[in-house]
Amino acid sequence: MCGIAGVWGSTNLSLVKKMMSLVTHRGPDAQGMFVSQDGPGVLGHRRLSIMDPEGGNQPIYNESKSMAVIANGEIYNFPQLRPELAKRHNLYTTSDTEAIVHLYEEHGMSMVEHLDGMYAFVVADEGHFYAARDPIGIKPLYLGEKDGTEILSLEL
Repeated sequence: MCGIAGVWGSTNLSLVKKMMSLVTHRGPDAQGMFVSQDGPGVLGHRRLSIMDPEGGNQPIYNESKSMAVIANGEIYNFPQLRPELAKRHNLYTTSDTEAIVHLYEEHGMSMVEHLDGMYAFVVADEGHFYAARDPIGIKPLYLGEKDGTEILSLEL
């Protein structure tokens, strides 16, 4: 279980930090933040370390650091995805979350067709964000808007 928080359309760090403090119970082991350089947006993550406890802190970036992902859940088919992704990408972790950012690089929004699991995630890409959850909604993801700012949260 992890906590996802964020705003898009604003760089309100204090709001994201407050949101992250409200979901500390979902991820007591680590925390991380991504601040977009290409457009106003901040993503925050609280981590419960299960997969790759040493190297899987989030956000996780692609090789050029032009994309970042924060996620909650588990990608069940990660063991099958990893060898193929390793042929085309430098993988820096053994976390299943890293597969998400590389699949997004390759397939864009249709990347979810390649995932089997229970998940909620947000990918930041050149001033935009892409949020998705598993088809059944095992891992919920809430999106809202206030004053032109998108608000993202797994649970508040």
